[in-house]
Amino acid sequence: MSSDIPEGFPLTLPKEALAGLDGLDGEDYQEVSGTEAASDQGSPARALTLDPAARRRIRGEIERAGGREVCFLASVDGDRVVHDPRAVARGNFAAVLVAAKDAPEGGVMIHNHPSGGLEPSEADMRVAGHLYEQGLGTAIVDNDAAKMYVVVEPPAPKERVLLETGELDAVLAPGGSLSQRYPGYEDRPGQRDMLVAVSERFNDGGITLVEAGTGTGKSLAYLLPAVRWAQENGERTVVSTNTINLQEQLAGKDLPLVQQLVGEVEWALVKGRGNYISIRRALLAQESQASLFEEDRSGELRELREWIGTTEDGSLSDLTFSPSPDTWEEVRSDPDICLRARCPHFQQCFYQKARRRAASAQLLVVNHHLLFTDLAVRRATNNYTQSAVLPAYKKVVLDEAHNVEDAATSHLGVEITRRGLFRAMSRLDRRGRGILTAVHEAVGSHESGTELRERLENRVRPALSRLRAEVEGLLERLEPFAPPGEGAVRLGPQGRGEPAESNDTAERLKATLAGLGKLERELSELRARLELSEELQDSLEGRILDIRSIERRLAAAAHGLRLVLAPGDEASAFVRWMESRGKGKRSNLVLAAAPIELGALLRESLFTQVDTSILTSATLTTRKGFDFLRGRMGITVNELELEEEEVAVYERIVPSPFAFEDQAMLAIPTDLPSAEGRDPAVHEATADVLARFAEMTDGGIFALFTSHNALRAVARGVRDMGLDVEWPLFVQGEEDRHRMLDRFVQAGDGILLGTASFWEGVDVPGDPLRGLLIQKLPFRVPTEPITQARMEALERRGIDPFHHFMLPQAALRLKQGFGRLIRSRTDRGAVVLLDRRILTKRYGRYLRGSLPPAPVVKGPWHEVQQRLAAFYG
Repeated sequence: MSSDIPEGFPLTLPKEALAGLDGLDGEDYQEVSGTEAASDQGSPARALTLDPAARRRIRGEIERAGGREVCFLASVDGDRVVHDPRAVARGNFAAVLVAAKDAPEGGVMIHNHPSGGLEPSEADMRVAGHLYEQGLGTAIVDNDAAKMYVVVEPPAPKERVLLETGELDAVLAPGGSLSQRYPGYEDRPGQRDMLVAVSERFNDGGITLVEAGTGTGKSLAYLLPAVRWAQENGERTVVSTNTINLQEQLAGKDLPLVQQLVGEVEWALVKGRGNYISIRRALLAQESQASLFEEDRSGELRELREWIGTTEDGSLSDLTFSPSPDTWEEVRSDPDICLRARCPHFQQCFYQKARRRAASAQLLVVNHHLLFTDLAVRRATNNYTQSAVLPAYKKVVLDEAHNVEDAATSHLGVEITRRGLFRAMSRLDRRGRGILTAVHEAVGSHESGTELRERLENRVRPALSRLRAEVEGLLERLEPFAPPGEGAVRLGPQGRGEPAESNDTAERLKATLAGLGKLERELSELRARLELSEELQDSLEGRILDIRSIERRLAAAAHGLRLVLAPGDEASAFVRWMESRGKGKRSNLVLAAAPIELGALLRESLFTQVDTSILTSATLTTRKGFDFLRGRMGITVNELELEEEEVAVYERIVPSPFAFEDQAMLAIPTDLPSAEGRDPAVHEATADVLARFAEMTDGGIFALFTSHNALRAVARGVRDMGLDVEWPLFVQGEEDRHRMLDRFVQAGDGILLGTASFWEGVDVPGDPLRGLLIQKLPFRVPTEPITQARMEALERRGIDPFHHFMLPQAALRLKQGFGRLIRSRTDRGAVVLLDRRILTKRYGRYLRGSLPPAPVVKGPWHEVQQRLAAFYG
């Protein structure tokens, strides 16, 4: 059988069921033979026999195919007799897997070998492994269906063990194992309520949306059912988060606790491949650093090599220093450059070890980015049952689910940057150093060295030089469309037009695409000639893989440029834009495109492909309803219908256990400059309020902004006032975000000015954070390309985009910001909101109704100050 298997996770099958299987990424299994037996006598080791009618049907189909290979799917009864075979493919691996998607567990795939031999080929073994993951066995027959060789016995259909919700509830209830282990235990009825809702969905399938207010303890509420389900049924659950903070909390704190409560389970924290160092590439880079890098990188490479010998994890998060981007590019794990099982470091490889852990794990902790990478591959290959980027799974928990649409948008689009284009070309040649120089030096003593060097100098390098010139010329023509400081500029008829409408730009684009294609072909030809020599293929294996990697990047760049600048039929499905990031010599032109509507994609590629979906966050509802989130996610009715399948949808709101009426206050001054416009007086007033607020709280304040310009203006103002002398001042962008947050917590009386990433995913319980200032309501910028395109899409459907998109988004964002303040039952603090539109505009009631029930104080600033002073007094 032909086999074209995509890269994915190694197969993890019971050794007694399948061995000799070389997994998708080179995993080795001990070989176990199948059993050859006459079909009417059965097999002593694999008691599987053909029903006479089944034998006749198989023989007839093979005769009609002229003796060529035919694949059948058949059922197996309780006596292990094969019935009702149906022809599903003619020797094609992909077609068999597609047909097998809907086959019931416990069946068998049967195919013939036209040669008459029954020994399974390597391709047969690989296909058998995939089918076993789907609950099917595999057998080979001769053309007369007289003999049958069972490669893999069909597994018995699984009988699911349902979760006992009462048993799990008792773990968290007073007197349960949690209370016995922790003296500071507090009963959380909301947590137990959520646990029951999640358990029901694990048992019955479907989708549950759970808004779990701050302090609910939602992680335990979904981890306990997921772990128990894995223990009872051996089925995998994927838990996906948006932030690294939550991933680390789950891996470092919550999962170890759950294992103490209900027993062991195999779990793994899964990171993207680019986070891991490649041992082979690091050693190769150290050997070749003189020819690879324009500047001396020997110090960094030496430190990395020493770190390889001490690190257990091998990922960036375990690295004590930050290597330069060029260095990490040359040493990180890369699928295009991986030797897999042929690599001498395969068993020690950090990435491969992580993959093996993930393949055997029954609970995976990932981030949304990695989840959508996996979904993109599954969607492209129509593979929802086997391993892809992640191992196969049927249950998924999306924590921080309010970010799912944004995460999917950023990942399912394309982005081409000036820096990225030139970095790819610089890997080939950096002023006489790079991959081409390394190859040039290595082939010198070979018999075909002269010819290869001539090809390098007369064909590859000229193609690279021409491409550099064409890319530079194209970017020069594009830069006026997106001047530095202007932000993202939308392309197309709804934006600034099409750059390629200019004849000069169109010619530059055409020449750049031709140059990308030319260099890709020249590299491909060079690689093919290197591979002709066994000696060169062995000695230059790493560099050959480097060349192949660059080929693929050039092809991806060409695809991206076409999508952004000459989209053709795809134009209506994508929003396209350009922007210049940074200033001066550090300016980086970016060309990007993203899908406009994601609801249908999420519905078809995720929610209807898994048995159970749990979407949870502290902020899923607006005005106590899930309508906005459901609309954005494509979950618009109580039953999702796709191809006659129905997916039940349930909702649950679990209120926070915190007493916001006593612990918090929302203060709104009504006499300050309006935050609606761009009056500089707004920033002056913000700095003044922040100073007065800090006097009341003695620091311990987050000040949140909706733009970096506003943040910088207020930072200048408070420094001019000497606030940074009285209290430690931390300004986002002036140092590493995580280091800045740690220093803020350690200071205890700091003032932190932050933008987007500090509105959510930041947990500072206790005294270090006791006040929150919000300058402006967090509405999205309506002219930002993605926002504008989605508003237009709603308008075309007759829906008011402000009330059904902009306002709910702002409500969720404001709710997230508010949620930074009260993180425990003992926290106490006030939120000062300087945007009086929450009182004066008709939509203000909507925003206030989406916030926790804290008392509202409003009035002139001097009166609000008195109320705040009394609150903190």
